[in-house]
Amino acid sequence: MIIKSKSIKSKKALENTIRYILTKENQKELGFIMNKFIKGDRNFDKQMQEAKTDLVKQEQILEKRIQNMVKQFESNELKRKVQRSNANRAYHEIVSFHKSDTDKLPKKVLLKIARKYAKERSPNSMVISTMHSDKDHLHIHNVISALEFATGKPVRLSRKEFKDVKIRMEQFQEKELGLEHSKVNHSKKKRTDVTA
Repeated sequence: MIIKSKSIKSKKALENTIRYILTKENQKELGFIMNKFIKGDRNFDKQMQEAKTDLVKQEQILEKRIQNMVKQFESNELKRKVQRSNANRAYHEIVSFHKSDTDKLPKKVLLKIARKYAKERSPNSMVISTMHSDKDHLHIHNVISALEFATGKPVRLSRKEFKDVKIRMEQFQEKELGLEHSKVNHSKKKRTDVTA
């Protein structure tokens, strides 16, 4: 699996990212929406189920759900102990799989991977995860708060720590999932001995 991370610096970027990951596809039909520490979100799931044939009502509910998530992230941001003008509010991280492994990745397995990733990456942070299949390969989008939930403690990972997360996820993939084509050697060093 390939894991990429991008920092989110503003409230608008946070809102746009959450909107993108939740509206890109019909998540209830194709995938899942998983979250940690997002208060009141189950109620939106229930409302979406009740409005399954009313697309206008579903759009309204989804917009309220997005606003609730942004509000929760912003409320958590207020607990930040050390203020910085360019502080990260969240991270948008994508876990991608090779297209040849798609048949081994049903919705329940992808949800299991999302939960495992949230636990390995930042067990005490707010997380929103969902899967997309709009490309020729499946991938999981994660929005992870840059602060632990309710403590104000930053959760920034060094390159080594992030690499360690990737290696643990590779080990999990190999041991639990048996994905043959999605293996990536995260420990390899870049070649500097290029000859002409």
